[in-house]
Amino acid sequence: MVDVLPTLHATLPGMSSGGPRLSIDLTSPAVAATVDRSGTRIPVLIGGQLVLPPGVAVAPGGRLYFGVDATAGQTLPADHHFVPDPVNQLRAAPDPTDVDPVDVVGGLLRHVAENARHQIGQAVTSLTLTIPAGWGPRRRDLLTTAATRADLPPPTLVTAPAALATYATTTLGLTAPAGTCLLVCHADQHPPTLTVLQTHTNGYHELAIHVIDTPHDLDQALTHHVITTATTHDDPLRHRIAQPDADRDVTAVREAVRQARHALTTQDRAPVLLPAPRPPTVITRTDVTTATQPLLQQIPTAVDAILDAADITRDHLVAVIARQTGPVPDLVETLTTAAGATARAVGHPHALADGALTLTTTTHHRTATAADTPLPRVRLRISDLIATLLLGGSSLAMLLQAAYGADIRAIDGRVVFVNTSLSELGAASAFAVLTAYAVAYLAPTTWLAGPPTTNSEPTAGRLIRHAYLAAAASGPVAGILYGLAVGTITEFTYRPFLTWTLGWTLPLAACAAVIALAAPHIPADDLPAWLTRAKPATLHATIGATGILLMITSMAQMPINSPGVGLVGITGAALIGVATGLTITRIRAVRVIIATGLAIGYALVHTWPNHNALIIGYLLALTWWAIHLTAHTLRLAFSFRAKATLQRLSGDRNQTS
Repeated sequence: MVDVLPTLHATLPGMSSGGPRLSIDLTSPAVAATVDRSGTRIPVLIGGQLVLPPGVAVAPGGRLYFGVDATAGQTLPADHHFVPDPVNQLRAAPDPTDVDPVDVVGGLLRHVAENARHQIGQAVTSLTLTIPAGWGPRRRDLLTTAATRADLPPPTLVTAPAALATYATTTLGLTAPAGTCLLVCHADQHPPTLTVLQTHTNGYHELAIHVIDTPHDLDQALTHHVITTATTHDDPLRHRIAQPDADRDVTAVREAVRQARHALTTQDRAPVLLPAPRPPTVITRTDVTTATQPLLQQIPTAVDAILDAADITRDHLVAVIARQTGPVPDLVETLTTAAGATARAVGHPHALADGALTLTTTTHHRTATAADTPLPRVRLRISDLIATLLLGGSSLAMLLQAAYGADIRAIDGRVVFVNTSLSELGAASAFAVLTAYAVAYLAPTTWLAGPPTTNSEPTAGRLIRHAYLAAAASGPVAGILYGLAVGTITEFTYRPFLTWTLGWTLPLAACAAVIALAAPHIPADDLPAWLTRAKPATLHATIGATGILLMITSMAQMPINSPGVGLVGITGAALIGVATGLTITRIRAVRVIIATGLAIGYALVHTWPNHNALIIGYLLALTWWAIHLTAHTLRLAFSFRAKATLQRLSGDRNQTS
């Protein structure tokens, strides 16, 4: 019994529980890679392609060129060395006069990892590689050495049958309880192989491997058929069929046949271009069916042989999984009949990369979140304190101006009318909650700056939850206190003041409460960026508060004939417009346009009847900022779970169908 995943029972050195995880399939006809970032699977575009031809051209001096197919390999200069399958070169002992296959494979791994880094904007922290079944310690060690030379983390190695089985059970909805067996057929390689896997809680065991000995692979057989039927007896191309990898024209025909075979999945006939001056020909589904007969005829005998080698019966098999990168007629039906279990075909180019990544992730990885991630300690800076004091001071200044600048009318000692800026009072209470947001932002980033005092440090999730819950609680409290304070100072009924203070604090408080509940679930990889985004823009808020204070002062406190009263009011209104534009969007170019337009518009329309509308516009922008931050927090916290749920539901539907 061979353990498919002997390295998965313990975390490998250098393996991180967080950070992007890269999985590369090295066993398929084309290299495919998938990266997992915070639970989200992203296919890696390698040179703008979803899959990369495995061929590598080695120029004089050792420079490597990747993604060279067999046709292009035939056109290389004489001083270039073409390696059609670098991973396959690890099977043989290195030739001292030839290129080092470990260096070539290492260069290929580095090339894929660099493309992944450019795509996601981060370096990968762990690596999973899919390898052929039956590889022993020697080739595994060579592949690990190649990853080390590429400056990549020590890889976790997953065999191709195990990766394919994992993809089928997690994505296609195939059920394989522990202790049952799966038959995996890799028909996308030559020679085709059968593998029996027994499932267990930590992965799979290889019980047996059987190689189906066929003289040619499907594309080579079709190439032979096309050349012999579409050319004359004296055509030199016929005599070069015996060396398909050494002849440029035969290689070109084989590539044309491969493309035509893929086209036959949607049509009955497909053209095949022949080297000039020969006219093109066609192949049909019947031609492909005929070419597959040597393989199909051997499958019943091969299934009997591998079941005997694995010491199981057909009753132990729960399913058969067939890997094919192009249509292989009657393969699924033949496997189903021979094995006595339903066969499923898998043709997705990233199936093995995804399956290997899922297997390594579910074995010993869990997406780290803020709830279990302690943050590095950062000393509290003077600028942080100044920012918080500016917000709090702005709130207090607007409160005092609204309260003590009110026009109070009394009859017989009883206040019957109070004329004050209720919108300014609402802004004062909103700024009180914004100050609480600023304090909540500082809590997880500056907690206990200095040497640790206990063995158990508070996690970021715990600090964020407590800080934002406190901010949420401060909203209604600030609104009530501000409303009561103005009512007490003016000796007027509290109701109109409480309506404005609570009306603008409750939405901000509700957003803080949602953030407190959701933020601990943010993946650790996204936490630094989220903290940066959660920091209130003190400069924007200060501009807005200054504008409100100037506008109200010019219209309510300064005599109408005072010199500069108009300029002060215009300046205040323009500053409110600037603050609104800066708060409503994060896109720099849009900010400039909106802020400029609102500044001009607000300056033109500012009057006492319009001042409430101007301030309300800014308060709406401030509320939009909180709502947008809340939505962003929810997306980071739960998007990867939603995608996982959708994948499971999709798998269930596939299984039902």
